[in-house]
Amino acid sequence: MAGLLKNKTLRSLWEKSGIQNLEKREKLVLGGGVAFLICFIFLRFAIIPLISAKSSLENSTERKKEELVRIKELQQEHLTLKNEQGTIEAMIKERGDNFSLFTFLDQQAEKIQVKKQIQYMKPSTTEGEDTLNETMVEMKFQLISLEALVGFLRLIESQKNVVFIKRISIQENGTQQGFLDVILQIVTFEEKQ
Repeated sequence: MAGLLKNKTLRSLWEKSGIQNLEKREKLVLGGGVAFLICFIFLRFAIIPLISAKSSLENSTERKKEELVRIKELQQEHLTLKNEQGTIEAMIKERGDNFSLFTFLDQQAEKIQVKKQIQYMKPSTTEGEDTLNETMVEMKFQLISLEALVGFLRLIESQKNVVFIKRISIQENGTQQGFLDVILQIVTFEEKQ
């Protein structure tokens, strides 16, 4: 009974639409329009979102591959730094426990005979994250010749003692021509106590 009622309702709608009264050419145009509409809806709500999702997934995959490559590079860099730290720690042990950056710099200044040009020496220590602390001495030379400065720098920068220059500022002295005013930040590492 329900199926018959349904068929009657559909038949009634079909007759009211007037489609059966259209000519063959008009029915073809109407059918083409309906087919176009169905294709458009199918494209808009099925195919395009699928293509968009695929493209988004490919982009995401590409980004993840790039991130993986970067992570591997960072891992390699970390291992290299770890090895260097081990090397630095071994060098620090070789130089002995009684090594003092301040004393080392003072001795080298006396060797090159520039101790009287030292205006000040300021030591400081920065606590490191691992097993090492960074020890720094800031030195200011006034009225030092270029030759004396180069000689001093050659004496202090030492791979054996793990001493290096972190920062250097050189200015020509304003009162005496041919002499320099220099500020150095000299750094080494020490094992944490």
